[in-house]
Amino acid sequence: MEILLRNLTEDYVILLFDRIADTIDCCKCQQCRLDVCSYTLNRLAPKYVVSTQGELMSKLCEFDAQFETNVMTELTKAAAVIKKFPRHKLGEDGKPVNM
Repeated sequence: MEILLRNLTEDYVILLFDRIADTIDCCKCQQCRLDVCSYTLNRLAPKYVVSTQGELMSKLCEFDAQFETNVMTELTKAAAVIKKFPRHKLGEDGKPVNM
């Protein structure tokens, strides 16, 4: 069984972004997704754990409502900034080329 060192905040930010991307009105291309998540993570405290792979999802579920609210707030702020200053390139059709 593999033992992992993980930042649960990172896992949770990515999970929540994928869940709410449509509601925060931002591009979901890989570049924007990573930019929004990294912007968000730089504004939240990391939560490192050592666990086996099977334990990670149960640990993610342990976050409280305030933590989820903080993550959603920071994701929303990040999406607004990245939408204003996207780093993706647009194709001839006007869509991001790295989708």
